[in-house]
Amino acid sequence: MDWATEYPFPEGNSSMVFNKSIDNINQILATSFNMAPEHALEAEEYGCFTANCSPSEYVEFVLGPQTLPLYKAILITIIFGAVFITGVIGNLLVCIVIIRHSTMHTATNYYLFSLAVSDLLYLLFGLPTEIFLYWHQYPFLFGLTFCKIRAFISEACTYVSVFTIVAFSMERFLAICYPLYLYAMVGFKRAMRIITALWIISFLSAIPFGLLTDIQYLIYPLDNAPIAESAFCSMSPEVPNIIPIFELSFCVFFVIPMIIIILLYGRMGAKIRSRATLKLGVRHGTINQEARNSQKKKKTVIRMLAAVVVTFFVCWFPFHIQRLWYLYAKNIENFQDINEWLFSIAGFAYYVSCTINPIVYSVMSRRYRVAFKELLCGKPVGAYYNSGFARDCSSFREPTTATTNKRGYDRVQSNADSTLISRTDIVIVLENSASARTDGEDSKETCI
Repeated sequence: MDWATEYPFPEGNSSMVFNKSIDNINQILATSFNMAPEHALEAEEYGCFTANCSPSEYVEFVLGPQTLPLYKAILITIIFGAVFITGVIGNLLVCIVIIRHSTMHTATNYYLFSLAVSDLLYLLFGLPTEIFLYWHQYPFLFGLTFCKIRAFISEACTYVSVFTIVAFSMERFLAICYPLYLYAMVGFKRAMRIITALWIISFLSAIPFGLLTDIQYLIYPLDNAPIAESAFCSMSPEVPNIIPIFELSFCVFFVIPMIIIILLYGRMGAKIRSRATLKLGVRHGTINQEARNSQKKKKTVIRMLAAVVVTFFVCWFPFHIQRLWYLYAKNIENFQDINEWLFSIAGFAYYVSCTINPIVYSVMSRRYRVAFKELLCGKPVGAYYNSGFARDCSSFREPTTATTNKRGYDRVQSNADSTLISRTDIVIVLENSASARTDGEDSKETCI
């Protein structure tokens, strides 16, 4: 196989090749999207004759300058640095708030905690190295062990985030559409078992990426020897020819979850709208103000549900499309230019997805906002619950009994509805009722 044909560089003068190649090596180092060369690049075709090129010159010709132009490196460092700081602080705050507040030890908050931990791990293992590679693109300085661990952790945390979002969405779906069923099955131990299973499945699924990722080298055409200074962390070029690893990742960890999320939130939106219509009542000849307010708040919930779906799609779609584009679109005329744009967008969106989750899933909740503010301002955590805000949650306590008769079901349904419409938050009924409690957990507040 001719690697120059299989993985073509753009035609043109050497400076164009340098500029184009920078993004290629970044792609290799940062995400293992690209593949290492199987054979020597026919440098003669691109203006670097092996007789006139030393190994160092050959590496620079193929991979581009070792360091990005200063203005690019500084700009990227500032942008990614802001993403890193925001993401780490945001996810740490989520974890600390959930741990320190006993009343926030709910099933949904456990999912939020899992999501925050996975995002935090990915940011810590991925983004600092990514920033460093813009300043020193090759050779890869962190060794084979870190190369494999980084590929493994990054992929595993990606899967954990996707699975957690789906599980989180399912909890919301049950709370809104089947509150009585949720009362019968919910429990902290059940949520912990699900979260543990998600992490195990995700890490098992990511093992191939860790095993198949290795330190790769360019081959010097003159003597067919690997060039040590060209070392980069990547996956073997033969892998996608044998195993459709990227296609499977796209289907299992994007298409299927996206379909499930759209169906769940579509069903929830329809349920909320139908309940809003039913609850519009007339009292003494005027529309009940409470019903009017509930309808308004339900519309807010619907918009938030739509934001969840849009955020998931926007952050993950470029990531998977860029992978598939690189594998299948090499014969398209503007392949390289489009690939560079997709790579830049995908990389930014990929890391932003780890930063935006605390905003989308947590900060939009008043309870989280107040807890974050008090934590950052150094006030005692207990002041949050003594400040009077807890009164806002007093109406969200679960009923102590839940029966299966018509009257009991209506009561449970009504309580679930009041939780939904009395806040702009999405997460609702989370604890077991006394009669349906299977894990011995105490009834707690269910607002977030």
